[in-house]
Amino acid sequence: MTNLNYNNQILHNCSFKGQDLSGADFSGSDLRGCNFTGATLIGAKFQQVKTGQSQRQVNMLIASTIASPVVLFGSSIIFVHLLSVLLSDRAMNFFIGALPVLAFLAEIFLRDSITFHFTQVTNFFGIGAIAKLFAVMLMLTVGLAFVGFSGFGDGSGAQGFFFLLMTIVSAIVTYRIFKWLIQSIHTYAGTSFRKANLTDADFSYSKVENTDFSLAVLTGACVFKWVIKPHSQFTTVYCKYLYLEPAQQNRQPAEGSFKPDELAQVLTQFII
Repeated sequence: MTNLNYNNQILHNCSFKGQDLSGADFSGSDLRGCNFTGATLIGAKFQQVKTGQSQRQVNMLIASTIASPVVLFGSSIIFVHLLSVLLSDRAMNFFIGALPVLAFLAEIFLRDSITFHFTQVTNFFGIGAIAKLFAVMLMLTVGLAFVGFSGFGDGSGAQGFFFLLMTIVSAIVTYRIFKWLIQSIHTYAGTSFRKANLTDADFSYSKVENTDFSLAVLTGACVFKWVIKPHSQFTTVYCKYLYLEPAQQNRQPAEGSFKPDELAQVLTQFII
């Protein structure tokens, strides 16, 4: 028989993915780093729980951020060497000079789209991939600066000025990617209720932070005095109504189901 009593426990990084835990009691537990993706949690009790990123997850994110560029560094040396062999000096200079311009233009045209879909974009590419992109742009910026100053030293002012201009453009893109990397670490979902069935679940007095409720079912859940801290995701949540007080009191909406955007308005009042 499945154990349904998990109250007042430290359950960091535990996986309950896909399990049927209807009626389970997690009251007072620390659920940071837990994975409830696709779990059935009908009527489960989550009073006074704490969700979000665990220390282990934070350490892994930082390790990924550091390790990815290190791994990339070795492969980039081989890549640059192959380019220098295959391309002429003029073609190589044009290729290097065009990269930051193309990246800058792409950033301008895609910035709003990336910002709007930031969570999905981050999850798709992964923090490690963003770290690699940052490393590439950082090395490119340093390389362009070196070539630019070398051009001035060789008496080629026009070439030096061109590469320094490319350095500035590349530095702007690199800085924005760095901000993207830091933000992706801060917004990473530590606890996942993605696609979970939380019908009639009780989240009274819970502290929700860096938690993914995307595609979850929240119909009939009690959210009495729960606190939603930054970076929690409620993308495409299925919820007909909520209870704002225990014992199924203060139903919102009083009758029928939420209209478009009404759920977001109700949840907003709990965000701090």
